[in-house]
Amino acid sequence: MKLFRQNLSKSLRFLSLKSSRSLSSPAATRTSPMEEELGQGYDPGKYYPARIGETIDKYLVISKLGWGANSTAWLAKDTSRWARQSTRYVTLKITNSGDAANKAAEDELEISNHISGLGSEHQGLRYIRLVKESFRMRGMSGDHICLVFEPLREPLWLLGRHLGSAGVPPKVLKAFLKILLLGLDFLHSECHVIHTDLKADNFLIVFEDAVVLKSYVNQQERDPAPHVFRNGRPVFESRPDFGPLRRGCCCLRHVPSLHNHEIQPQPFCAPEVLLRAGWTYSANIWNLGTMLWELLAETTLFDGICPDSALYSREAHIAQMIRLLGPPPPQLLSKCDPGIHDNLFSSQGTFKFPHLVPSEDYNLSNLTPFLDGEDKRLFIEFVLRMLQWEPERRSSAKQLFDDPWLSYNYP
Repeated sequence: MKLFRQNLSKSLRFLSLKSSRSLSSPAATRTSPMEEELGQGYDPGKYYPARIGETIDKYLVISKLGWGANSTAWLAKDTSRWARQSTRYVTLKITNSGDAANKAAEDELEISNHISGLGSEHQGLRYIRLVKESFRMRGMSGDHICLVFEPLREPLWLLGRHLGSAGVPPKVLKAFLKILLLGLDFLHSECHVIHTDLKADNFLIVFEDAVVLKSYVNQQERDPAPHVFRNGRPVFESRPDFGPLRRGCCCLRHVPSLHNHEIQPQPFCAPEVLLRAGWTYSANIWNLGTMLWELLAETTLFDGICPDSALYSREAHIAQMIRLLGPPPPQLLSKCDPGIHDNLFSSQGTFKFPHLVPSEDYNLSNLTPFLDGEDKRLFIEFVLRMLQWEPERRSSAKQLFDDPWLSYNYP
């Protein structure tokens, strides 16, 4: 099953914007913001004005799948197929115009080219999502890069809801984690790529049967999603059978030295990222360990919420880590950014905000009510192989693959 997939490009073609077909879906009367309009710093001129029923290059747009700060995603049909060929559906990721969005898309393509050019036989390759092709097109405010992907069903976390539970059942998740670890090991050991946005939204599963996708398409053709027309462009309602769109990115290079720029969603940030102590492949391992709570119970291990302000703060985030793992070792503190160090710790390494450290009730046992008995004990041991202050003390993806928790079958 394809689960952990990222990017690849083939030829880059340039395309002028074609005339669009007339909209085939009903206009909504909604006056409040919707979809990408809700995003912080929304700029309508930067989004490509895709429409249901429009043909982009050779792809007929069927429905909107989701949106993000830098792109929208659409299900489309390949109109270039011969009558004797089976119908081909794709996901189009249309990035925003502008230097930043284009640079991100170009980086994604560079990483994909790097991965595809390896000629690897590593088992993890099959779980990396590859871009089938890419092209440029003209929009209202500049060029947009369109990435063409195989359509996938939904994020892994949604699987739990389909199975009638909050979170993915442990027995199911263990099998997926084996696949995920294969993908991570391939990225780390052969591609020398660090995934900087590991989260449950970025792990997608394939369609269990082609009939599922065809049924979805038939429904969208019978009942197209409504839209509003504002600021010179249509904004369509997402039909998120495959989950909301979230931008994933990677860092490409051999990583002989450490990085210090900020990465990762806040709840999953590794301590070396928060402290700007330099990060490398092991940041992914911490990220995976914290993400297990989201997958198993749709909650977060570290929310970083300050009890005084009810807002996120680096101080509260570190305080929660201290409660679970004890104080950070001097070796790590000696590497962190001087300004951040002086704000959080004394010259002797004492944490300056002890009142933010949660009570003793905040422990891994109490934070894991969704497991019990031997399964819970092994799970906590598994997690502690990943949640280590010092990056070099964390197990690698390859080492974690054979962890006892992943093979434990409770009664």
